[in-house]
Amino acid sequence: MGSSEDKVGLAALQPEDVAVQAATEEDVVAFIERRPDFFAEHPHLLEGIELAHAAGSASSLIERQVSVLRQRNDQLRERLHQLAEVARQNEQRMRKANDLAVALLGAGTAESTIDIARSRMTQAFAVDAVFVGLYDTDAVSNAVCVDAGHALRTTYANLIRTGLIECGPLGDDARSQLFGDRPVASAAVVPLDRVHPLGLMAVGSEDPARFRPGMGTLFLDLIAELLTASIRRYLPADGSGS
Repeated sequence: MGSSEDKVGLAALQPEDVAVQAATEEDVVAFIERRPDFFAEHPHLLEGIELAHAAGSASSLIERQVSVLRQRNDQLRERLHQLAEVARQNEQRMRKANDLAVALLGAGTAESTIDIARSRMTQAFAVDAVFVGLYDTDAVSNAVCVDAGHALRTTYANLIRTGLIECGPLGDDARSQLFGDRPVASAAVVPLDRVHPLGLMAVGSEDPARFRPGMGTLFLDLIAELLTASIRRYLPADGSGS
């Protein structure tokens, strides 16, 4: 006869009678993270997993993955289209800037330099008005003399001090000082030469949203440099008209 340790109960154990340690969600997640090839080894599991869809229907994990990839692909395609459009527009701007540079090289006087800049910029860059003002010189007849007492020295004192371009809507005083009675609603005001200040250039538009704070200013800087170099060719060596 066997010992009491060898004996078992007559009644079979039921599942609920067996105590087991249930796996938590964290355990499942940790296991899958440790076994990234788990679903590759058991692909049938993917077909049976269903996820709630935003529309209320259910879809398999594979269908959801395909949907997510398709959305990402659409987003990347749209982003690529945007980048291509920006590149196309920048290429056009560069061509227009190059045309302006060639035209300025053919100018014979400071006055014709400014006339060419005004006409080319209004035609090529879709601006409605162009202002050119020079500091401490009245040697160029078609440029405004922005001497020490001129109102623009106060209006754009921060720009003159820092050399930072200012873009945005125009107040009544600034509009009058730059463009007279022209119906200009927004403008970009650019220093001509930050190292040896020569003056100011402003381009204005009747569209209040055309020039806005935070917009890119690369081509404005480029055009200002072209205009500065072209004007300086016809000024005395000290850069003034006196």
